[in-house]
Amino acid sequence: MFNISFGELFAFGIIALIILGPEKLPQTLRTVLLKYRAIKNHLSKIQHDLENELELIELKRIMQEELQKIKQNEEQLKQQLALMQQEIENVQSSVFLEQGTKAKYTQNCVYIHSHDKLKTPFLTHFNSANKFSEDQAA
Repeated sequence: MFNISFGELFAFGIIALIILGPEKLPQTLRTVLLKYRAIKNHLSKIQHDLENELELIELKRIMQEELQKIKQNEEQLKQQLALMQQEIENVQSSVFLEQGTKAKYTQNCVYIHSHDKLKTPFLTHFNSANKFSEDQAA
């Protein structure tokens, strides 16, 4: 880690033995190694926390992309639904014109007046005002 050779480490040990003496050297060496281990553990924890944060940022970006795709799909489905409703209304109006009868719209059903003056339900017709929005449903 510090790129120290064995010879340099040995020379450092001899100098420390001369300066500190044989009584204080083991205690000082133990204290230095404990401090070194604490610093190493602290740096490892910081590195682990940074890696976790980077991972969270990446996951957040991916989630935002997927949410955007979901919103685009929702818009496409809404457009397709509107087209289908328009086609249903066109078919209803063409059927009414072919039959030569008048249709009466109520809140949820379309009734056709037949020859014998009976009301016959033709198709269910939903009003968009009766639908819940996402906010109201939640």
